Amino acid sequence: MIIERHISNYLPAATTVPKQDTYFDTAARLRGCAENGNWATEDFQTMEFLSKRVEISGRIHESYHETGGRTSEARVSQELLPVALLLLLKDCRRLSNDGRPTDAAKRLNALLKLLDYLDREKVSLDEKLAVFINTEAEHLLENFPRADNLSSDAPPGETNGSTTDTLPLTVLFWEGPIARAYLATLKNMGLKIYKIIHLVSKNDLSSKKPVGRFLPGAVRLVYAQSRQKNSIHHWSKVLQRTETALYQGIRDVVERGLDFSQSVIDDALALNDLNEYSSDVETLMISDLKDEALYDRLSRLPALTQILFTGGGIIPKSLLQLDALKFIHVHPGYLPDIRGADCALWSHLIKGRTSATCFYMAPGIDDGDVIFASYLPPLHFPTSIAGTHLKTLYRATYAFFDPWIRACILRRAVLLTQGFTCVEARPQTEQDSVTYHFMHEQIQRVAFSRLFSGTVNVVVN
Repeated sequence: MIIERHISNYLPAATTVPKQDTYFDTAARLRGCAENGNWATEDFQTMEFLSKRVEISGRIHESYHETGGRTSEARVSQELLPVALLLLLKDCRRLSNDGRPTDAAKRLNALLKLLDYLDREKVSLDEKLAVFINTEAEHLLENFPRADNLSSDAPPGETNGSTTDTLPLTVLFWEGPIARAYLATLKNMGLKIYKIIHLVSKNDLSSKKPVGRFLPGAVRLVYAQSRQKNSIHHWSKVLQRTETALYQGIRDVVERGLDFSQSVIDDALALNDLNEYSSDVETLMISDLKDEALYDRLSRLPALTQILFTGGGIIPKSLLQLDALKFIHVHPGYLPDIRGADCALWSHLIKGRTSATCFYMAPGIDDGDVIFASYLPPLHFPTSIAGTHLKTLYRATYAFFDPWIRACILRRAVLLTQGFTCVEARPQTEQDSVTYHFMHEQIQRVAFSRLFSGTVNVVVN
């Protein structure tokens, strides 16, 4: 087998001294997998553990704790990196041959990220090895299987209320396309939100430096709010001007495929004053979601308050453990099958459908009881993306598509639960869970080529 020969050729002759009192000794584990041609359970577990570490961080450290955290900043020796690449490739091919495309895609994601790491660290591979790995990776990408058709719930049409009812929900509003899509959707349903808590960052979102710290309090609040709004919606505004066909193509499919009218999308893009959506809007300046001011404010909310989370970072356990509160989140993936990051893309690539889940949040990655989950109808954008930069497609997806996937499921959940007053949530089945990590650009290329019909010639930067 070619991979086995390459592994044998690149495995360092000198053995390394095993580390004591370490859960995962990377060098020893790599050598064990390399020397054992017929893998057993321990070798499979090694590759699973290592693949996850690389997917998350893009690099390999000398050793890890059982929880997955690295024991130090020290990284594995460069001479073992080609071996790690080949082992990931071997495992990827095994999983693909076993009819496990989901796991194979995750191994490939790790492999491509590790290749990027070698490039950043200026670790050169032997030319023959580099050609072999890249050829194998490209072959796996080109032959990635298309998912079978899945059943889906057609999104309900818009329900314009003749009267305005109050939705017993507190929205934790973090400026952005997702929050704006939620507000516009609920307003169009004839619902007025009970309360909005508008979170404004004390720090610049890019530089992390304090914003207007020498300004008087009220002036600083207005200034910080404006800076935050302009920063978060920057790419949305730019793409509407510079990528008109792409923007309009996505918008047209969202309108037709997810049953959102032009007026609802226009409302979201207008960035209207929050008082249009609720008569009770409170503004709170915070450094981040761990800010004590936020904890103090939420802890004083009435018992049984349900809070719609709209973003701003990873919500800390301290907030989720407030017994009187229930946090509702909409994740762009069918839980527990599709957890993690970039799930709007992973869902379409792996399952052939976009999907989303409305659920009660709990500590853990996309963990908590499910209120409503669904795969959506087939969505394909007819717009040509030949010559379009991947970053442009990525930004457009998260500005104009991902928010409306979430809003569609939120709308359905509100209707099914009578405004979250009659909820029958179900626990997730952990053995079915799969957690995805940020998608490598090469896999993005395949995902976008399938989402946007008939085009594979996409520019990477």
